[in-house]
Amino acid sequence: MNQNQPKKFKTILADPPWDIQQKGNYGAVKHYNLMTLDRIKAMPVADLVEDNAHCWLWVTNATLEAGYDVLRAWGFTPRSIFTWVKPRLGLGVYLRNCTEHLLLGTRGKAPIQFKGQMNWGFLPLQDHSHKPEEVYDIIERCSEGEYLELFARRPRYNWKIWGNEVACDIKMKNYPVPAYSIHFRDFSKESTEGVVNEP
Repeated sequence: MNQNQPKKFKTILADPPWDIQQKGNYGAVKHYNLMTLDRIKAMPVADLVEDNAHCWLWVTNATLEAGYDVLRAWGFTPRSIFTWVKPRLGLGVYLRNCTEHLLLGTRGKAPIQFKGQMNWGFLPLQDHSHKPEEVYDIIERCSEGEYLELFARRPRYNWKIWGNEVACDIKMKNYPVPAYSIHFRDFSKESTEGVVNEP
């Protein structure tokens, strides 16, 4: 590997701001900017990871099918699903949504480190779109580091982060963010300047 090339990641966690069924009075559009499926799929995630890697991707019930498409577009093979069971009655046109899901995809030879992990958890709610903190422990048990969280909202020890609400540790071509940390790694082939509202 070129010494000037940043070390790539073995595990990615991503929580995209899906625009699928999120534009109504109670949708996520009231809380943050959304991204189209094509824009999410076009992210150069494959350039950020090792040949043997895991990707954990948050999806809602409405974005489950799109999530599989995103995993494949990023170079991963869908393998399993972890379901977060929420302790409240949610919204829904047909059935009331009380769950979100974390899809697990693999690239190359990347076995799970812990074979006893169940595929569901009854975990607490926090503020809007704040995923359970327990999920990081699950990922760290099951997947090898180095770790990168995409669309992160807060730093976490031993993880690198990227998103438009944090000082990012990496840079991606064509996906500029407002600020970078002093430790950022430049994965872009050319500099991307400017500040945008959408990651």
